Amino acid sequence: MPDTPCATCPWRKSSTVGGADIPNFNIELMRGLSNTVGPGDAFRPIMACHGSACGAERPCTGYVAVEGYRNLALRIMAIDGKLDIAGIMDACEPLDLWPSFDEMLTAYEGAQ
Repeated sequence: MPDTPCATCPWRKSSTVGGADIPNFNIELMRGLSNTVGPGDAFRPIMACHGSACGAERPCTGYVAVEGYRNLALRIMAIDGKLDIAGIMDACEPLDLWPSFDEMLTAYEGAQ
């Protein structure tokens, strides 16, 4: 898994809002990802990287950087040595990422 999000990661504010530069982007699919975020700590589905292959999905690095510690499933991956949440967060610190899924979704919906 890369330490920083893909160039076209929707979590990057530099990615084209509306999804024009994201392969196979679909606003309905993005809306469906709301179950991967929420207040407080919880076991939630993990948002997959849009660049990962079907059946071999990997967590979205932008998602991990913003939501990582609130998703207990990601924390278990970190405990098992499968994911370096702290390293990803450190690598993403200088990047301009959406601070929340809701803000990102609102921007993408506004561009439709």
